[in-house]
Amino acid sequence: MIKFLIHRPIAVLMTFLAILTLGLASSGRLPVSLMPDIDIPEITVQINRPGESARQIEEGIVRSLRYQLLQVPKLDHIQSESFDGRALLNLRFAYGADVNYAFIDVNEKTDEALRSQPADLERPAIIKASASDLPVFYINIWMDDQNPVNFMALSDLTRSVLIKRLEQLPEIAMVDVTGHLEPELYIQPNDNLLRSLGVTHGIIEKALEQNNLSMGSISVADGQYRFNIRFSNHLRTVEDVRNIRLRVGDRMMKLEDLAEVQLRPKKQEGVFLHNGMPALSLAVIKQADARMDELKEKTESLLAHFKTNYEGVHFEIVRDQTAILDYSIRNLQTNLIFGGLLAFIILFFFLRDARSPWLIGISVPVSLVVSLLFFHLTGLSINIISLSGLILGIGMIIDNSIIVIDNITHYREKGDRLATACIRGTNEVIRPLISSVLTTCAVFVPLVFISGMAGALFYDQAMAVGIGLVASLLVSITLIPVLYHLFHPSGPQLDNHKGKVTRMLERINLFKTEDLYERGFDRVFRHRRWYMALFLGLLLPGLFLGWYMKKEQFPTFTHDDVFLELDWNAGIHIEENIRRVNLVKQVAADFSEFSNSYTGSQNFVLHKDMDQSVSEASLYFKCATPAGVTGLKEHLSDYLTEHWPEALWSFSWPETVFEKLFNNEEAELVLHVSDQSPEGIPNLSDATAMVEALKQSFPNTDLFPPASENYVEIRLRTEMMTLYDVDYQSLLNRLRSSLNAWHVGVLHTGSQYVPMVIGNTPIPVNRLLDEIKVMNRAQVEIPVSALLYKVDIKDYKVLHGGSGGVFVPIYFEQKPEGAMSEVMNKISHLLFTEFNTDVSFSGSWFTSRKMVTDLAIILLISLVLLYFILAAQFESLRQPIILLLEVPLDVSGALFLLWLFGGSINVMAMIGIVVMSGIVVNDSILKVDTINRLYRSGMPLVAAIKEGGHRRLKPIIMTSVTTILALLPVLWGTGMGSELQRPLALTVIGGMVLGTFVSLYFIPLCYYFLYRPSSKRKRPVS
Repeated sequence: MIKFLIHRPIAVLMTFLAILTLGLASSGRLPVSLMPDIDIPEITVQINRPGESARQIEEGIVRSLRYQLLQVPKLDHIQSESFDGRALLNLRFAYGADVNYAFIDVNEKTDEALRSQPADLERPAIIKASASDLPVFYINIWMDDQNPVNFMALSDLTRSVLIKRLEQLPEIAMVDVTGHLEPELYIQPNDNLLRSLGVTHGIIEKALEQNNLSMGSISVADGQYRFNIRFSNHLRTVEDVRNIRLRVGDRMMKLEDLAEVQLRPKKQEGVFLHNGMPALSLAVIKQADARMDELKEKTESLLAHFKTNYEGVHFEIVRDQTAILDYSIRNLQTNLIFGGLLAFIILFFFLRDARSPWLIGISVPVSLVVSLLFFHLTGLSINIISLSGLILGIGMIIDNSIIVIDNITHYREKGDRLATACIRGTNEVIRPLISSVLTTCAVFVPLVFISGMAGALFYDQAMAVGIGLVASLLVSITLIPVLYHLFHPSGPQLDNHKGKVTRMLERINLFKTEDLYERGFDRVFRHRRWYMALFLGLLLPGLFLGWYMKKEQFPTFTHDDVFLELDWNAGIHIEENIRRVNLVKQVAADFSEFSNSYTGSQNFVLHKDMDQSVSEASLYFKCATPAGVTGLKEHLSDYLTEHWPEALWSFSWPETVFEKLFNNEEAELVLHVSDQSPEGIPNLSDATAMVEALKQSFPNTDLFPPASENYVEIRLRTEMMTLYDVDYQSLLNRLRSSLNAWHVGVLHTGSQYVPMVIGNTPIPVNRLLDEIKVMNRAQVEIPVSALLYKVDIKDYKVLHGGSGGVFVPIYFEQKPEGAMSEVMNKISHLLFTEFNTDVSFSGSWFTSRKMVTDLAIILLISLVLLYFILAAQFESLRQPIILLLEVPLDVSGALFLLWLFGGSINVMAMIGIVVMSGIVVNDSILKVDTINRLYRSGMPLVAAIKEGGHRRLKPIIMTSVTTILALLPVLWGTGMGSELQRPLALTVIGGMVLGTFVSLYFIPLCYYFLYRPSSKRKRPVS
């Protein structure tokens, strides 16, 4: 085949040009995203039950629903959180489960659970999670005029016009909004007038109901025609409500004569603040297949149009995921270019030839463009995972071309003609190159068996490396020999055709690799037993580091922005929450460039992690540098501890696709505490005492007590209700009216639905029972204090539940000192003996260990596959053992460099170890293959080992150097792409540095001890 290709150079070049054209065309059609498009196997069930406490919702609704949902197939984890008036259930399924089928099953089980629930319970909302649901950016909208009426008009404009205009863009799937003001129709009765007329608030409610009816339509036949007759008695405007007629005794009166009727902003339980001013926050969610750069460009153009048309209204894009994408992709592309250029330049000095590096310089971009064509055919996207796979494969892509060029040059130096050298040199290495690609694929294929989302995510990386290797193999055995034949002059003598640059590079001989190798080989074989012991001794630091280094699921990213999640742990109203939040933002002003805050309850439809109570807040801070974030966190922690010691707070990173996929913010150790009481959990005071006891047992840990809330429970005196003949509904309506909570219908304005509320000037709760009165059936006013009494209660703010029932969580953000088994035994003994409670454990410590264990098993599987392939190639059961002995030694070098840079053992580091193992074994395969051919041809053992090492010296060193140089920019790069790949790069570089010496000297030693002659006919080593 090679002979045919060499004599048809135009056909070969035209074929590759056609492939390159297709590759370049397909590269423009590849989707670009931050992460691969992965379905998240997660479903959320949202329950709304206004007016009921967290405990009532947990015991009456959530418990039975959770039991039903446990029967859904392939459910991996379920957790519920019950709040006052609402609850959330999060269901996470095993990876591989069909989320669409799971969604159907969850709906069916929910319907079954609803059969035993009250008829007035609103059906829970069931939402499938998706990576595309994460907003690509947020748009802040605010105005200079802070008048509430004008801000309500801005809210109406945003919801009715601006959002619809944005959603008309083909790249936008939905725009979610929070912070808007909604109108309500407020009716304030004149109590003195009503009292003088001898009527109650009920007359107003009855009049509103009668005048706001929708009676549907009737179909009437008239001859051959049929008509629909509609009856409508809707209220449309505020004037319609004011003009409602009521009969009071013998008089006809308008509603406006009995009460004040006006449109006002609805009282908010939460606001969004931009630099201390009320604003709107729009979360922009893209279509799954949209290109983020086009989305950003069109949105900015539309916002510029809005700024022109609406003076005084300001727009700002914040938390821009497209900027992270652009920066990460651009950074990785830069790393790809610079790494390739560094490797290309260094090849001139290694090969000492002015022509051969240009062949490699051509082969790399050709292989990459061919890879992009395969990306398009296999449905891969351009993302930080697939790009990092191409960066990782550069060294191996160059390796294939180096081997072919070096072997052709070897035959040229022996005196073969150019065509003969190209044919023999290429044919000789085709089999080892195919074996090399297969061994690398054998290393990468098991990566797709990583359990959970990590395996799905790194499928792209394994595919990218595999595609790059296959493309490189095709280029190196088809295009490289043809270009070599074209670039080099024909003739048997190579020395006669060397140019000036080549002769200059030979005189420089910058690295002097042959001389260094010769001296090192002689030294190692003179003291071979000592050096064998030294190499085997390198296993000890690797075992030590592998046991004691910190282990986590994924590497930690650096951020220049942060969220402060605040729970004031007190029953404060929204105005007090805003005041405290503004104080915190003033304190943080010296550390942050700007800030936003989501204070109190939010109105997002999909963004349910912002589902907060009135006494909670989420503050977003953008700092100039990551160091500024550290200072900000320390300063705010001290400030909050000093001024609000009862408050609960935590810092979290703004959610990206990566955090959404892997939920990387779980505490290291979480205790699930329960007991045998009817409620299933200890009371609040006992739980608080548990936290204090744990603080004393583990003094270096920061623990917070469970979030609590004070309630005022109003209870009826039933005997007094009977004695005074008071109607229960009349009493309830009077209380609602006094608290501005009596909703009596909806005003249909045509463009929106406006709630109607009957109320009076709000009265503080501590004065409520003493000041208001209610009429009994005999039209006599009875003091409410005679009918009711109040009880102050302090209870859990949130009730947590799981597959085992309800529990109280206690979070250890950092693992306590000591072995985990001893820590868990100590905690279990303490809580059982002192509080008679049961405890189970979860947390990121366990998930990290499980993932590392899975990857260790995958590494073992990869080595077994390598053994099978190598045994088949060498037709030997012993020689593969020589090559596989190299892997544990190289792991020591990988872990040492990872430890030196302050890294941890995580999934990226483990993947780096797997990748490094495939690369270093590839180098040794070619070396052992060459030694085998020389030794079988009759050359003495030591001479064959030395000559085989000499022939493969340049490929081994250049593969290591080019791979290391390609990955070096990742070590000092910034952005999510570089930070994600840094542990992988460190382990590959560390393993390659040590692996180069292992391949040069340890493998020859093992080969010698395996095939050395018996002591009676042992030859001296020259």
